[in-house]
Amino acid sequence: MYRLLFVDDEALIRVGVSENVHWHQYGYELAGSCENGKEALEFIRSSPVDIVITDIGMPYMNGLELSERLKEEYPEIKIIILSGYDDFDYAKKAIRYGVRDYLLKPITAQELGEVLDRLRQEMDKEREIKKNISLMRAASHKGQLLLYSDALYNLITGNKTMSESRHDLNEAGINLAAAVFCVAVVRFAPVIKVDIALMSFILHNISQEIISGYQGGVVCQGKDAEVYLLFMSDKLGELQRIIDVVCEEIIVQMNRAAHLKVNIGMGGLKEQLGDIPRSYEEAEEAYAYHYISDQNQVLKIKEIRAKKKPAAVEEAIKTLMLHMRENDNRKMTEDIAALAAILRSSFYDRQSAGTVLQRIVDAADEILKRSEIKEIPENLNKESVLQRILSAVSLPAAFTVLTVYCRELAECLDRQRSPVNRKVVDLAMDYIEKNHADCELNLNAVCSYLNISPSRFSAIFKAATDTTFLEVLNGIRMQKAKDLLIHTDMKNYEIAGRVGFNDPHYFGIAFKKFTGKTPTEYARDEKANKFTQRT
Repeated sequence: MYRLLFVDDEALIRVGVSENVHWHQYGYELAGSCENGKEALEFIRSSPVDIVITDIGMPYMNGLELSERLKEEYPEIKIIILSGYDDFDYAKKAIRYGVRDYLLKPITAQELGEVLDRLRQEMDKEREIKKNISLMRAASHKGQLLLYSDALYNLITGNKTMSESRHDLNEAGINLAAAVFCVAVVRFAPVIKVDIALMSFILHNISQEIISGYQGGVVCQGKDAEVYLLFMSDKLGELQRIIDVVCEEIIVQMNRAAHLKVNIGMGGLKEQLGDIPRSYEEAEEAYAYHYISDQNQVLKIKEIRAKKKPAAVEEAIKTLMLHMRENDNRKMTEDIAALAAILRSSFYDRQSAGTVLQRIVDAADEILKRSEIKEIPENLNKESVLQRILSAVSLPAAFTVLTVYCRELAECLDRQRSPVNRKVVDLAMDYIEKNHADCELNLNAVCSYLNISPSRFSAIFKAATDTTFLEVLNGIRMQKAKDLLIHTDMKNYEIAGRVGFNDPHYFGIAFKKFTGKTPTEYARDEKANKFTQRT
C-alpha cells in the first residue's frame, strides 16, 4: 500500500477527489490533503508519502514550486500534476522537475484511477529491483558469481597476466573460444540524486539480457557504475552486425526502463585472447570523446581515429572577438556554434578542446584588460570563468558557459565606451560595408566622410575594435570575395574588381595571405565540400 497526498486550494475539489476515488482499489492510502504547496511540504516532513497529486495555481507555494522542492529534497516521491492550465511552458517545467504525469482538469475518478494503477505497477517493479539488488549484492560476495565477475574483469582490464587470467577463466567455467573479440564500455550520463547502485544494476541486467539473446558475448560489471561488454564470434561479419544491434538496443532499453541516456565506447576487433586488454584501452579512449558528442552515442575508435584532425580555429576565434567588441549577440552565438562544430567534426577530446576554450577566454580577457574599465566585475574573472568552462560535463555545456561570458563581457565593454566614440565607429563600419567595392576607399576617405582627423579616428577605431581600419576593410573585402567565389561563376579578375581591387594579381596575393589558399583553390575546395555534403 502506497501513501498519497492530495494538494489543491479549492476545498470542494479536495473533498470530491478524496471521496470519489477508490484509493484502496488501486493500492493507495490517502494520507491527507493540503490546500497549498507550503502546507504540503510541512506535512511530508512529518509524515512521509510515496505520491503527491497537486494543482498548479495555489497561494504561498504553487504546484510547480512544490514539485521543484520535492525533486530537491525528496526525489523518490512520484508527482502527478492535476491542472486546468493547458500550457506547454508549464508542461516543460513539470518535466524538468521530474513530474510523472501532467493531467488536465476536468478528469473523472476512473481516468485518475487508471493513471494511479499504472504508476503503482511501476513502483512495484522498482521495489522488486531494489530487493533484487540486495540479494545480488549478498550473492556476489561468494560462490561462482564472484569468480565469474572477477575473472572477466581482470581479463578485460589486463589487471592480471594472461596465464593468470586463463586459470581464473577455467576456475569460473568461462569458455571464450572465438575467432574475433571486441570490448565495449557502457556508462550512463551523470544524473543528480539518482540511486547509482540501482541504475548500475539495471544497466548490467539489460546489457546481459540483450547480448545473451544474440549469443554475442558476455557482460562484466565494472568497479564503478560502468558495464563492460566482451563481444566474440567465429565470424567477423556476424560480430560486427551483432555489435551494432546490441549497442542500439541497450541505448533504447536504458532510455525506456531507467530514463537514462548512455554512451558506449567501442574498441577495435582483436583476433587473440591476449589482445582483449588492448581493445579495452581503445574502448576507454573512444568513450572519452563522449565529451564532444550528444548522449546516446556509440563511439567507435576506428571511426574516431579516421576522422580526427587538427582544427583550424584561428580565424573563427578572431571573428568571435570582433563580434564581441561589436556586442553583436546573434553573430557571437553563430561564431560559438561554428567553433563547437569545428571541434566536434575534428574529434577533439576534453584536453584538446579545453586548450581551444582557454585560448578564447585568454583573447577575450586581453580585450577586457586593454579597455578603460578600472574594476573588472566578478562574473568576468578569468580564473573563475575558466574553472566553470573546463569543469563542464560536456562540450555543449562548456560552450553554454562561454556564450554567457562573451555576452556579459561585450555588454560590459559597451557600457564603458563613450557614446560619441561608439557612433564614430558604427558610422565608419557602415561606410566601409557600403563602399568596400570602391577601389579609392581608404582611411582619408572615411575620415573625410566623418569629418575627423586620421590620427583621432585611428585611435578611437583601435580602442573600440582592437584592430586597424585596413584590417577591417581587407577582412570585409575578403569575406565578400569568398562569397562570390562560392556562389557565382565569376572570374577571379571580375571578383577582384567587384571587391575593390584594381590589380587582380595583388588581389590573389592578398586573398592567399588571408585564407592560406589562392582564389581558385578556395573555390574548388568549398564547392567540393558542398557537393560531398549533398551526397
